[in-house]
Amino acid sequence: MRHDIQFLRGFAVLSVLFYHADIFPVMGGYLGVDVFFVISGYLITTIILRDLDEGEFRFSKFYLRRAKRLLPAAYSTLIFTTLLGYLFLTTGQWSDYVEQLIGAVTFTANLVLPFQTGYFDNAAESKPLLHVWSLSLEEQYYLVAPLVLFVIKPKWQGSIFLIALILSLVVCVIFVTAPFTYWRFPTIDSKTMAFFLLPTRAWELLAGSLLAWVARRSSPLNVPRIIKFSALLLASVIVLYPVDDVHPRGDAFLVVLATAVMLAGTGEWLAKNLVTNIVAKIGDWSYSLYLVHWPLFAFAHNAYLGEVPGYVKLFLILASILLSYWQYEYVEQRFRFGWKANQRRTFQWLAAASLIVVLLPVPALIAQYVRNEAGVQDFNYLRLPNHGLSEQCANGQAVVKPEPCMTSSNPKFAVWGDSYAMHLVPGLMLDPKIKDSFIQITKSACAPILGVASIDSNYDKTWAKGCLEFNEQAFRFIRDSESITDVIISSPFGGYFDYGELRLFYEETEIVGDRSIAINQMVTMINSLRNSGKRLILVTPPPKSGFNIGECWERKETGLVVLGRSGCGFSLEEYHSFQRGVIKGINEVQHRTNVDVVNLEDFLCSKEDCMTTINKTSIYRDGGHLSISGSEWLVPKINFGRLVERTSE
Repeated sequence: MRHDIQFLRGFAVLSVLFYHADIFPVMGGYLGVDVFFVISGYLITTIILRDLDEGEFRFSKFYLRRAKRLLPAAYSTLIFTTLLGYLFLTTGQWSDYVEQLIGAVTFTANLVLPFQTGYFDNAAESKPLLHVWSLSLEEQYYLVAPLVLFVIKPKWQGSIFLIALILSLVVCVIFVTAPFTYWRFPTIDSKTMAFFLLPTRAWELLAGSLLAWVARRSSPLNVPRIIKFSALLLASVIVLYPVDDVHPRGDAFLVVLATAVMLAGTGEWLAKNLVTNIVAKIGDWSYSLYLVHWPLFAFAHNAYLGEVPGYVKLFLILASILLSYWQYEYVEQRFRFGWKANQRRTFQWLAAASLIVVLLPVPALIAQYVRNEAGVQDFNYLRLPNHGLSEQCANGQAVVKPEPCMTSSNPKFAVWGDSYAMHLVPGLMLDPKIKDSFIQITKSACAPILGVASIDSNYDKTWAKGCLEFNEQAFRFIRDSESITDVIISSPFGGYFDYGELRLFYEETEIVGDRSIAINQMVTMINSLRNSGKRLILVTPPPKSGFNIGECWERKETGLVVLGRSGCGFSLEEYHSFQRGVIKGINEVQHRTNVDVVNLEDFLCSKEDCMTTINKTSIYRDGGHLSISGSEWLVPKINFGRLVERTSE
């Protein structure tokens, strides 16, 4: 194996590892997967073309070799991950995990995961098999590439690869640049599809395949060393400091191009020294390292209920490298070169291993069923997504099609905001003065502030424009409605009022760190609605302290591992420190507008501590949202109907 290819494998897997550890400045480490794609396309096509040229290609031989190369380490990881899951996964997480597991075994994980990444779902960091999507995508490519090369005449192969590459790249650019949603699955947009699916990522593998075809069918590509070192420098800089906030797009294209340049020709350009030898050795273990590292980080994230301490992350990096070495030596190599079983027996063993992998989670699913049948606390109910009146109302549909999101054709009350407005709805349905006369005008993650939107790694400028458009429509709808007299607004406001590196989209520009913009815009919006004759009530987010409160309570009750916390409550001081920017921002808005503020701290906190359960039931669904039960207990205590009457007196 070429030294430079193993070095690139090591570079790619270390980029991914450090990115997931999040303790080193590797902001674009996810691009290591793109490097892997190019290498995979190059190597697999080289192998197929060599066998075809020598008349040795057989589909059964090809797939048997792939199975012996990939499945033992994958199954080893899946088995141990499942066993660890009994210590770390909650009942709700098991359902998602089993879907991921079946996706991993059937090479369809990249088709499963997009349906598990909604706003209300478990955080991506908690999914132990999140990373197997890329392996499934590669396996799908391995199914297609041999067939294409086998049936297409050699003189047409290069043209087919080039045309397919261009088409895939064009489709990818369209999907990520002009996002759209499929009406049957409104939570899955085209950018998500572009990230996970083969047709929009195939161009990266095809870049390697086309390079392999050119190297095999024409004269060797002699790329000067200075060009290759420049490509390595380019890839390194982009991995450290990505320049495109959409993936896969600009950064992916540059990294793919740089990787192809480094693969072209021979591997003599990269000298062997201490550094390159170490990285190349890690490249030998890269497949196992990629497999084992993410479940460790996911389980740590689950056990710590959020942010994992830095020293634990360092330990997990070292543990991942050590485990990958062991798996490489005692699983990968033994099955790949040491196991001489015949073809039939090999497939029998692999079929049996697949069955074991799929059956391992069954006891957890049976235990969950027995628990529910016995009437034990249904944690799945407590962790249900709280969309309010309808799931359609979570995506801004009320301004276009209001009927499913209203309890009266002439509503008196409007509930406007994001998921923190949605979670008030179950409780509002128990308020006799509101339940029969309100409309829910909500859009996930979109705070009810005109002219400004928060952006981050999950919500980019394109999303922000949609948020701004929704809020403008919501404002006009409320302002122009003759029946609406009272508006209840709520949001966590963290991406708007916090101190630090805020990223706000304002007047078609990204502005970093200026929270005063959001405060000013909210003041303007409140005054505008008040001038149109509307009364407003601002509901603060529930007190929180930076960890998943709902999951903590469930873990404690079911005996799962919880690290870093002795209990699931927190002090008033912790809350005030964690939410300092939000608390001060809301206070400033209240001071400048005299808007009525319902402070949930008054209902949930004493002078020292904040409560998180009532009658052994969690008030919180996660780290901040009210559970349905929590909403039904807390919101009626506010007595919005009486508050409105007092305001109008």
